[in-house]
Amino acid sequence: MPTDRTTSGPTATVRSLLDDNHFLLRRLHSLSGIVPVGLFVISHLFTNAQMAWGQDRVTGKGDFQHEVDFIHSMPFLYVVEWGLWGAIGFHAVLGLWYTFTGKHNVKRYSYADNVRYLLQRITGVIALVFIFLHIATLRWRWDLFGWFTPFYGKGYQNPIVPQAFHDVPMSLPLTAYALQISWLVVLLYVVGVTASVYHWCNGLWTAAISWGLTITTAGMKRWGYVCAGLFVALMTFSCAAIYGALSFDLGQDMTDDQLEVFELIVPESRVPLNISGRH
Repeated sequence: MPTDRTTSGPTATVRSLLDDNHFLLRRLHSLSGIVPVGLFVISHLFTNAQMAWGQDRVTGKGDFQHEVDFIHSMPFLYVVEWGLWGAIGFHAVLGLWYTFTGKHNVKRYSYADNVRYLLQRITGVIALVFIFLHIATLRWRWDLFGWFTPFYGKGYQNPIVPQAFHDVPMSLPLTAYALQISWLVVLLYVVGVTASVYHWCNGLWTAAISWGLTITTAGMKRWGYVCAGLFVALMTFSCAAIYGALSFDLGQDMTDDQLEVFELIVPESRVPLNISGRH
């Protein structure tokens, strides 16, 4: 359909620009979701799954802590983070434009492809909201109705924590604390992670079609099995992470050093009651 040039204004200008570069922007949109964002999702969920193994009750160390320390020891970590944020921002802005300007015909034709088209856009919006809340409470340490993760990365160089405790491994206790605050937080993580994983796996399937990698029905079907397998694997990682966070006993599984750091970081009014039994 030819671009309508009769209207004027910022919206018309943006629409004209996007229409004129439709092919390139569509390819870049799919690529930004697959390579930097998608690879990060796989790595992130696999790392979080290590929480299912718990930690050593004497030293506080474990597989999850090891992975977190490795990530924070990476050179140019901030460059990687900014590159990832750039890819997410580009993918999100363009995705929102496609979501609110695109059209679907699910109400008239409930074909599987149309349902997937609609779900892809719904899960994209859910994933975007979830990622924002996840980062806000974890990375920026926002306190949203008592839900926050006082996470300070390797060394936990919180100004209120003495230097002697900067190397105390706190990744698992603090992550577990964030999920154990309320069942609503757990629900948010279940819905948000499921939406994110579906959005990526379904996007991976459609990207193969857009890029001309699966041009036959049989090829699309085979690739669909691969994407479905990835969905199952990533959801398994996610369930393992949630299980590990919820099964961690904040009152009994922390070492004495971890307990001391925990009580320094977490506001006194929000320290779980079962911790008091340790004193």
